[in-house]
Amino acid sequence: MPQPYSADLRERVLVAYEHGEGTQVAIAHRFRVSPATVCNWVRQARQDGRRRPKPHRGGPAGRLGPAELALLQDLVAETNDARLDAYAERLFALTGKRVSRPVMCRTLQRLKLRPKKRPSGQLSRTGPRSRLSVRLIASR
Repeated sequence: MPQPYSADLRERVLVAYEHGEGTQVAIAHRFRVSPATVCNWVRQARQDGRRRPKPHRGGPAGRLGPAELALLQDLVAETNDARLDAYAERLFALTGKRVSRPVMCRTLQRLKLRPKKRPSGQLSRTGPRSRLSVRLIASR
């Protein structure tokens, strides 16, 4: 989500409008904001008396509470080679809370837990692609 415009810019736009330095569209072009933004700022100042942006409320609460996060840390500690789907299924079996793969990924990143990236097993059969490395491999 983009950051709000600075309070200083908002104040300068409102002062310019209140002093009659042009229409809302002209002021928008002058300060390089959209005309709808100027309209919204003027309306908010007139109706609410608010000349600053509302503070950020932090978004919705996470689906996993402290108990689930501790359980997830234990799951990652005991099996570091599981995939995100496996962690989500194990967590669902233990807690009854279902989370998606992206949520699981972001949660592990936020907890600074790094599960193994590649599954165990055979390496891929693709080799080096550059001509130099192909010549080096062929000369062995």
